[in-house]
Formats: sequence, structure tokens, C-alpha cells
Amino acid sequence: MAEETTTETTTEETKPGPGTETTEEWKPPTKAEYEAKLAELARVNAESAGRRVKLKELEQKNETDADKAKREALEAATALYKPTAIKASAKSALLEADAKTDRVAALAGLLDVSKLDIDDKGGITGLDAEVKRVKAEYPEFFKTEGEGDKPRPGKLTPGGKQAAETTKTAGEIIAARYGG
Repeated sequence: MAEETTTETTTEETKPGPGTETTEEWKPPTKAEYEAKLAELARVNAESAGRRVKLKELEQKNETDADKAKREALEAATALYKPTAIKASAKSALLEADAKTDRVAALAGLLDVSKLDIDDKGGITGLDAEVKRVKAEYPEFFKTEGEGDKPRPGKLTPGGKQAAETTKTAGEIIAARYGG
């Protein structure tokens, strides 16, 4: 009988574990990988939104009269504050995207409000995509690099005070006061 010899290799020695250091460094994803993840995220978010709609429909089918009255009151209240909240958030997002301050109200009107919604945490869903869309369609209404808000002549500075022309010493102020 021939004896078979087997060699066993342990992979535990090659695997990093607690106390062992790896020489691999984290590498950022490529642009294609990043865009693929963004597309996947958008798909998953759309799927989630669809499921929330279906869940809401099922809840409405099985609700009592008291629950129905409560839901309708909540919907009425939401209809009152939702446009204001979306408008304020849209203006803020446009300013963060470097929109020219004199064009923010007009740009907010260009956003497709039907694609925007308020989530459970009070955030506006779909706002980033809409701001990117408007920025791509109307780049002339956004600041370019190196362009900032320049104070207009004759206007007050942000502190509400005019900038002092020159600073005078205490002796100069007293001399000017007493005709010296």
C-alpha cells in the first residue's frame, strides 16, 4: 500500500487579522465606478419610493374612519407648508451651487417641483439632481471660478457699517474737535 502524503497549507497565516497590518492602501473608485454607484443608488431610491407608494396605498385601503380623518388633516397641513419649505430649501441649494444672488428667485422657478418631495426627516429629496439640471441648462446664471460677490458702490458692507476711510489717533481726534 502506498501512503499518500498531503501537504496542508494554512491560509490563516496569510489572512490579515487583528494585530496584523496590511500593506494595501485604500484606492478611490474610478469615475466609471463612481458613476455606476450613483446610478445604482438612483435606481434603489426609485425602487424604494415605489414601494413606499404601494405601502401607502395598502394602508389607505385598510384604514378606519378615524385614521382616514387624521391622514386627510395631515395631507391638508402638508399641502400648506410644503411649497414654502421646498422654495426655501431650493433657494439655499441654489446659493450653495454658486448661483448669482440676483438670479436665485428666477432659478428656483425653473426647478421641477413635481420631482421634489419632503422625506420623513424633513429633507428635500430630488433637490440635488434638479439643481444640477438647472446648473447644466443655465450656466450663465451661476458664478464662475474666481467670480465672487463684489460690493456695489454706495452700499453698506455686511456688518451694516461703512468701512472707515482712515483711522485717526486720539490726538488727531481731539485736535480736530478743538479746532487745532
